[in-house]
Amino acid sequence: MAQARCPMIVIMMQHCLLPVRDTSVMFMLLLVLLAGAFADAVSNSAEAVVFNISNRAVPRLSIRVGSGGSTINRVNFNVSSTAIGDGTPVTGSRQIDFRLVIRAPASSPLTAFLTVDSSTPLDNGSGATIPVSAISWTARDGDIPSGSYAGTSNQLLGSFTSSVRVDDRHTFSYNNQNIYDAGTYNGQVTYTWAAP
Repeated sequence: MAQARCPMIVIMMQHCLLPVRDTSVMFMLLLVLLAGAFADAVSNSAEAVVFNISNRAVPRLSIRVGSGGSTINRVNFNVSSTAIGDGTPVTGSRQIDFRLVIRAPASSPLTAFLTVDSSTPLDNGSGATIPVSAISWTARDGDIPSGSYAGTSNQLLGSFTSSVRVDDRHTFSYNNQNIYDAGTYNGQVTYTWAAP
């Protein structure tokens, strides 16, 4: 008498995530794929192959602005002498890419906040300044919305709940609405990506 047997392949993926709050949570995804087989007149035992893939990553936040790493990307605004303070916006010399990642288990989700510190004005080295609030940006995708710097130390740009990766590209513009002393003005803004 012929009997049917059904070989089984079991693939198990195990994530052991250690949230920021020092509790551990294990998430298992078990995917069972069944494949039919023909009867074997001699044996009726089932055959199985088991794969275990372990990923013991901790929940994480990561941010990349521009090139990433220790590189501080520079955006230049070149205002011609005939257009100084005429209100015609000047587009920055380059676009800046943003990538934000927040990852945590569904049982302990995290919300992260993207803020920027633009409180220190641009300075020409001789005491003249331009507020960073004269600079705005346009978002390519709108995931990190278009806006302008507030000139504050903790301007909220957006919040996201785990798990997600956000990619966007910003094009910067100087509003050119005032006349300032001649010179090259330098300044820096700092983005912070944090989950309290």
